Amino acid sequence: MFSNYFFPPSEEVMRIKEQSNAGTIGSIISVFDGNDFPNLDHAKIAIFGVNDSRGTGLDADIKMNVFREKFYQLYAGSWNFPIIDLGDFKVGKSLDDTYFGLTDLISNLISVGILPIVIGGGHDLCYSIYRAYESFNKGVNIASIDSKFDLISEDISRLNSRNFLGFIVKQSPNHLNTYTNIGFQSYFVHNNESHEMDKMFFETLRLGDFRKNIEESEAYLRNADIITFDMSSIRQADAPSVISPSPNGFFAHEACVLSRYSGISDRSTSFGIFELNCGKEKNNQTSSLAAQIVWHFLEGFSLRIGDFPSGKKLTTNFHKYLVPIDQGDYQFVFYKSKLSGRWWMSSETDSENNSFRETIVPCSYQDYLDAVDGKIPSRMTRLLRLI
Repeated sequence: MFSNYFFPPSEEVMRIKEQSNAGTIGSIISVFDGNDFPNLDHAKIAIFGVNDSRGTGLDADIKMNVFREKFYQLYAGSWNFPIIDLGDFKVGKSLDDTYFGLTDLISNLISVGILPIVIGGGHDLCYSIYRAYESFNKGVNIASIDSKFDLISEDISRLNSRNFLGFIVKQSPNHLNTYTNIGFQSYFVHNNESHEMDKMFFETLRLGDFRKNIEESEAYLRNADIITFDMSSIRQADAPSVISPSPNGFFAHEACVLSRYSGISDRSTSFGIFELNCGKEKNNQTSSLAAQIVWHFLEGFSLRIGDFPSGKKLTTNFHKYLVPIDQGDYQFVFYKSKLSGRWWMSSETDSENNSFRETIVPCSYQDYLDAVDGKIPSRMTRLLRLI
């Protein structure tokens, strides 16, 4: 069934795979060669390209086979999970056809326990990924690493890469629990977008604030089901061949750190890299960086330990700290994992209803220190507003 969705990689890529050095990704990854489709029974990660950028307004080319050449040459970490390369997704005659087919594919992959890594293509493809979760009939959290909010665009009549979040928000029935943006740059964001994000209690982290303490960004990604990375948010010197290049943005090593945090997140079940435009790139710098970003996601994935505070884990695997709040009748509960040292928080009322997956909020040690000092961290304010 899955093979009907894909074209195999080029013959040159298959030759590179066959000649891969021992220990490289090329030597361990299973690839669809046009005849034998990879065995999905034990696969945990499925990588594929979606070369459809019509939602950006440009006729861009992600050069997926160049990405593969760079990716296959990287040495694998101490990974004990199978990785498969499904090939190149067959884009639709219309963009709507692509959306529909991609939604169906991702829904099927997730339902059999496989985490898809999508290499694209316009960031509007995130809409398809979100729609894939509707069949599971539960709330969805999205985190987007992006210099823009992609909430409102001049063209509001049709879904595109600058307004896909607006279409997700307006979707009915709606399964979006929360949306998080990491790395927005104020000069790319309309005031109306900022006000709307605040009204919906969405969490945002400005690029400059991210740089003050990079480790703080891990908590922003920890509770996301879907994590997307807009390559245009990386500065042009490090990623020149993207849809919207800009002199300012994440440094290459910061992008890799964020990808590693994304992989570590126990909750994330899909990951995507978007806005590649590598058709005219001669030195393949952007493709190399994209390959290294995916490598760091896989490295993070290998470090998952499943320490989300729920059920019996709360009494055995966590230290519990109570912090009373002067401004109201609330008492906040902080949990510190004995396994990873990571922190979560919840209100006392939430901790009594056993619905921890939806009510508990990832946080940092600094959030705990601020609460003890009587300061109200932004995450705590948001939780109070939601309650």
